[in-house]
Amino acid sequence: MVFNDVDGLYTYTFEAERKENCSACSQIPQDLHFSPSSKLQEVLDHLTESASLQMKSPALTATVEGKSKTLYLQSVASIEQRTRPNLSKTLRELGLADGQELAVADVTTPQTTLFRLCFTS
Repeated sequence: MVFNDVDGLYTYTFEAERKENCSACSQIPQDLHFSPSSKLQEVLDHLTESASLQMKSPALTATVEGKSKTLYLQSVASIEQRTRPNLSKTLRELGLADGQELAVADVTTPQTTLFRLCFTS
C-alpha cells in the first residue's frame, strides 16, 4: 500500500512465489553425494565451499541407531574439541548409511537444513 497525501492512496496485490526446494525455508532434504569412505572433513569442506550453500561454520548432527549424534560443532569450544576427531573418520566409521539424513545448522540459514547422504561407489 502506498499513501501519497497529494495524489491519494494506491494499493496492489501480488502473489508471493515460493521455490519448492529453497534451502532456507524448505524441509525437503537436499542430496549430498559422497563415497562411504569419504571423511567427514570432506562433507564439511563441501558445505563451506559450495557456491550454492556458502556456509560459514556448519554444525552437523544425525540420528544414529535411534539417538541424535553430534558429528561436529565448531561454535562451542568444548564440544568442538570433543567432536574434532570425527573429522578424520569416514562416513561409514561414524555409523552413517546410504539415505541417512544429516541436519546442518549454520548462521547463514534461518533454520536447520536437511541433507540426505547418497553413497556413490
